[in-house]
Amino acid sequence: MQLKAETAIECSDTDPVARLMKRLAEDGFTTDQSEQEWLEFGEIIFRRSEQISFANGETIFIFTRVPEINERILRQTSQAVVNSYSARSLQQKALSVLQSTTVYHCLVSQSDQPHNETLNPFITRTGGATFIPVVIVPEINEVLYPVLEEKVGSIRPRVEYLQYLLGERREPVNMHRMTVQAFYISVAVVVLLLIAIGLSFVH
Repeated sequence: MQLKAETAIECSDTDPVARLMKRLAEDGFTTDQSEQEWLEFGEIIFRRSEQISFANGETIFIFTRVPEINERILRQTSQAVVNSYSARSLQQKALSVLQSTTVYHCLVSQSDQPHNETLNPFITRTGGATFIPVVIVPEINEVLYPVLEEKVGSIRPRVEYLQYLLGERREPVNMHRMTVQAFYISVAVVVLLLIAIGLSFVH
């Protein structure tokens, strides 16, 4: 999906990167890096801890400045980020069904050319982490992110949360609600199956 990012609510900044970073700070995200480091090295990471049901999670925004964007770069960055944030410990792997880590990788293009890449193929859910690619072209105020069908329940709220931060949605979005609901439904199904198996032995 290609669109011009609207000006965020109560924010007149026309740079979508600066606007998104400002909204992240307002929404409880923090970074250990300075603005100078971002300008000098071209990468900055914002984080916020999350409590998802009984699991600890994290939402992460990685901004990476790149000279150009193409399918090869999208594939390479997707694989690298996913490998970095996939579950490592036994506990994390056991709770990976909750997809408690959400990583938005914002590739900031230094060109002034619009982009029309299809980002949906680069969405990845693995090892408890959900990776969502975003392309931003500050020079023309363009934000490109995946377009999702209604049936994609666990990814859609995450994209809607990004829209909220960009000022395209006014109502706050609970991006983990669908994931938690699906988890408890799965648990209930397993319990019912175990009860059915137990009753079959009794009879």
